[in-house]
Amino acid sequence: MKLEEFPIYAINAYLYCPYRFYIEHVKGEFEDNDHTAEGRFISQRENTKSQTKNWKKRSQIFVQSERYRIFGFVDQVIENRGKTKVVEIKKGDASHPYLNDVMQLTAYMLAYAESYDKKIEDMEGEIRYVGSNKKFKITPTKRRVSKLQEILQDMRTLAEDPPQPTYSKKKCDPCSLVNICLPQKENALKRKIMPSGGDAQPLYVATQGAYIGRNGESVSVNYNGRNIVKIHYSKISALHLMGNVQISTQAMKLLTSNSIPVVFSDTLGRYWFVCHSGFSKNVPLRIKQLQLTQDEEKRMAISKRILEGKIRNQLYVLKKKNLTTKQDNRVLLSMLKDLDRCKSIDELMGIEGQVASLYFDKISEKLGSNWGFNGRNRRPPKDPINALLSFGYSILHNVVLSAIMATGLDPFIGVLHREHYGRASLALDIMEEFRPIIIDLEILSMINLGQIKKSDFSENIGGAIFLADKGRKKFLEVIRKRLETKRYYRLLDSRVEYIRIIEAQVRVFEKCILGEIDTYIPFVVER
Repeated sequence: MKLEEFPIYAINAYLYCPYRFYIEHVKGEFEDNDHTAEGRFISQRENTKSQTKNWKKRSQIFVQSERYRIFGFVDQVIENRGKTKVVEIKKGDASHPYLNDVMQLTAYMLAYAESYDKKIEDMEGEIRYVGSNKKFKITPTKRRVSKLQEILQDMRTLAEDPPQPTYSKKKCDPCSLVNICLPQKENALKRKIMPSGGDAQPLYVATQGAYIGRNGESVSVNYNGRNIVKIHYSKISALHLMGNVQISTQAMKLLTSNSIPVVFSDTLGRYWFVCHSGFSKNVPLRIKQLQLTQDEEKRMAISKRILEGKIRNQLYVLKKKNLTTKQDNRVLLSMLKDLDRCKSIDELMGIEGQVASLYFDKISEKLGSNWGFNGRNRRPPKDPINALLSFGYSILHNVVLSAIMATGLDPFIGVLHREHYGRASLALDIMEEFRPIIIDLEILSMINLGQIKKSDFSENIGGAIFLADKGRKKFLEVIRKRLETKRYYRLLDSRVEYIRIIEAQVRVFEKCILGEIDTYIPFVVER
């Protein structure tokens, strides 16, 4: 149901006030807010005959009322011997009809009666909750019509003079509408970069031969004819398919139409391609990103801050694992200061290479000869530690890539990493500060705890070392848990999951190139 000339920000504010009234399709696709437990989402589609001898049924009927200034689409209308039944179908479950659903159906009945010149006395309504398989008869009584009029008047009054909501850290920080209604007195940067919140997480499918299908509004993972897991699309931030994993057209459409990217990679996590709903509509943002490639001064400034974040996080890892001496710390801090004296990207990369050499030397000393790790090597990795690093960085790359695409930036236009055909340079830029604290630290912890063994690796005919299926699944689970781990995030002054921090850092980059903040601020582990 829609209200004419009713601003979206007023709807948002009203929905989060103590008294709630849910409305469908407000200036777009604002859908009714059904809350159901995981695993109880059921397809709304019902296969029934559209006409029999005594009654007729029609679906998705447009109705409007000039008197009440409302309009919308009715789920179903059933006519039988002069009587008209308006049906509203809800996907959730309920033991009694909710007030907001009753008011919505009452409004539909009033609008239908006016649109098709029916008597309101000949109208009746029915709310069906598919999840609990319950039906409730609703009649447009004078009391309900009067209540609806009060609500509509309240909403119009609210639209004319929207209230200023009070800030609650517990309620506001994880709210998806925080960018709209967070009070202006709050930290301005927090408003610009607040993660979307929610409990959506990336889903990885690495079982070779698995098949991804659609079940209603859920995605199902099947293997050898057996359903392994079923999860509603709203719980998925990105779907990562690794190797020989198939996906149906229906599942692909469900995910991409809800702006959930589907990332394809090989069994080692190396990126192949990504399917998403299309290019971002934010053309000014992409223009600014292209202009940045010609602004060497700003490009250098952002690149310095990216490397500063990476080096500080590398230093944190070395200190946490007791891998450095005071002299090592002084050397690293000296290199950190040298960043600001650099005049070109090549100079920056030179310092980054020196720090990386010292960093991996210290890790090599810790691991000793047991793992045959003598520094970083790749394409292909020649020892188990490098196999873990390469696999972990590939997974992290795809996570960052998904966050970039959700924001609307072009992942192939970077600042620190130069443009290269087929390379997601921006994803490589943003992931730099997260490599040490998400991948490197977890690898060291897994080895110290004995969670990974040499039997978890295999060697191919060319001498390359890679994770076997068992080891790959084990490491993926560790990365998943790490991404869900909360860490103090200074820019939001709160503890936030790493997956949300990555999203926020992409937005920091976005606001930086748009000129809304002065400089890029890297994420550095503080406590």
